[in-house]
Amino acid sequence: MELTINDLKNVRFFDNYTDKQLNIFIGISSIKEFKVKDILFEQYDELNEIYVLLTGCLSLGISLAKEKRIHLGTLEEGQLFSWSAVFSPYISTAWVKATCPTKVMAIDSKKLILEFEKNCEFGFKTMSKIAQTISYRLSDTRFQLMNQLTL
Repeated sequence: MELTINDLKNVRFFDNYTDKQLNIFIGISSIKEFKVKDILFEQYDELNEIYVLLTGCLSLGISLAKEKRIHLGTLEEGQLFSWSAVFSPYISTAWVKATCPTKVMAIDSKKLILEFEKNCEFGFKTMSKIAQTISYRLSDTRFQLMNQLTL
């Protein structure tokens, strides 16, 4: 499946991008599909792609000592994840697992960073959206960890 500008216009993360900016994403992305129980990546994996969930369901969590895993939330369609792929040292801070058949847009993070350098407006818009994602995820994580501590 090849993505089109119209496909991206229906994905929440890509709200407020111009057609030209959407074409940048299309040029540096691919579609990946996962089956139930597939692990997209583990905590501490090196990441080279940033993902946007197109369809399906994903569980996000962290690993603790003695192989204990804590589920921190479910990602929704249109959400960006694996943001660590654009920040040195490019190491995942969580694990993500498919809980139903899933399709994601995989954006090459090195090519994305090069696009940021070429087009500051595009870079600022995208980094602002990534920062918003991090802020929401941090808040959700704090809430989930407080719930875990009260169990």
